[in-house]
Amino acid sequence: MARLFPRLPFAPDETPLSWAARQAAFHTGGRLVPFLNDLGIALMDLVAGATEAITRLCDVADQDPDPVLHNTIHALGERKFLLRGEAFTAEMTTGPATRFCPACLAEDETGQHRPEALRRGRLIWRLQPVRVCPVHHLALISRRLNKWDEIAHELSVLVPEDQRALLALAETAHIQPPSPLQDYVHARFEGRSGPAWADGQGIEQVSRATEMLGGVLEFGTQAKPAELSITDWNRASTKAWPYVIRGEVGIRSGLEALQQRAIERGMVGHRNRFATFGMLYRWLSSPKLTKNPGPIRELLRQHIIDTTDIMPEEKLLGEAVTMPKWGSITSIAKSGGVHPLTLRDVLIARRVIPAKAKEQPCSATLVDFQIGHEVALEMRRAVAVTALPGLLNASRPMATCLVNTGLLAALHGGNGQKQGKVSRSIDGLRVEALISEINRAFPKVDTPPEGFVKLAKAAEMGRVPMEVILIGVFRHHLERVFRLQSEPGLGGLLVDPQEVKALPARIQDKDMPFVL
Repeated sequence: MARLFPRLPFAPDETPLSWAARQAAFHTGGRLVPFLNDLGIALMDLVAGATEAITRLCDVADQDPDPVLHNTIHALGERKFLLRGEAFTAEMTTGPATRFCPACLAEDETGQHRPEALRRGRLIWRLQPVRVCPVHHLALISRRLNKWDEIAHELSVLVPEDQRALLALAETAHIQPPSPLQDYVHARFEGRSGPAWADGQGIEQVSRATEMLGGVLEFGTQAKPAELSITDWNRASTKAWPYVIRGEVGIRSGLEALQQRAIERGMVGHRNRFATFGMLYRWLSSPKLTKNPGPIRELLRQHIIDTTDIMPEEKLLGEAVTMPKWGSITSIAKSGGVHPLTLRDVLIARRVIPAKAKEQPCSATLVDFQIGHEVALEMRRAVAVTALPGLLNASRPMATCLVNTGLLAALHGGNGQKQGKVSRSIDGLRVEALISEINRAFPKVDTPPEGFVKLAKAAEMGRVPMEVILIGVFRHHLERVFRLQSEPGLGGLLVDPQEVKALPARIQDKDMPFVL
């Protein structure tokens, strides 16, 4: 096989396309496509990193193919690519844009002629997270012309400036250090390990997560990806990296920082997550998101669940939250069908939330969702104390004794605080449970057994407080209690006055609450 002469070796840092373009300029003084056509190599095969095209070019150029293949980005179809064992999509590359460092290209041709055969496109310039020259710390310049020139990435066409003009570009280029993310990406493609959380996911996933988190941390919640420049993205990646290297704990601290900023902007209790997490949340919640973004999505989702107000069955980042961990007083009241201020007062009375909760909006006070929801349901089932005599067939003093002894607990929690109407109400389920207890626990009789009397009469005969008698009945300190078939509720209960008279000595703690 005829080989090209003289030999132009492959540079360890360049792309196969760059080397092929240099071969064309060196041997023919012309463009890449005619040169490849002469060799029987299709441009699109070389662009796609087809092994056959690479080895064919290496054979003709008398070049060991291994270093060339090592720098080849192989197309896998459907905009998927592979480089050195790392899989990613087209968005991990610069796509049709060609990036370059003017200082590097100027140095390529120092003391040489025929610069088109010497300027080489570096492999790292093709990677999207690489935005700054690691040698000169200049922001890379991006060029585009037309479709075919963009496909070939020919520097001789896309960067026609001579050495003097390149140096002038370098003088005006923005100077900044490469981001730690860029260094990580470069090191990972070189086979070196990094932070465990980053290494545990695809290189594109960790790159995008870092950039999007950094974008909102550095530029705020109004920042949009399309409006950020190369230098902006470099700053964003630098901002996020200290959080990323600490893994989940670090990422969470970054999310907490965003939440704190929202609070400082007066967004206490605000449910607009776009206004808290900015483009990070927009990216991860987008219905157009077709690629797996990696662990950042579940991490953000869980952080929102753990720290913010969630509605039952709310769809959060693609998945419904069956049982929220937290809910604001406002959202719990809405789902429970009660007034938020009343719910707040009951929760304060029960010491579920501190009294200082009155100083902030109900939408800003988070409550354990299950506890708050149960209290709200109790409130919906509330039965006024004034209705107890009718429901239980009891006198008003007897109904009061039920509440005072804790046999029926008031919704306010029984700590003595007055909370309006709710403080004079009982959970309807507890009332139903007391009625069920009466019907279940005590044998029915058609007529009172000899010597047995009703509860009020027993209290009068034995000079025993009604509270003690009720505790004796429902704590089963009284061994024999009957109920009249013809009379429901407390009014139909029958007890032995002599047994009642002995109750105070049998009950060690007559104030022990009885909760059904």
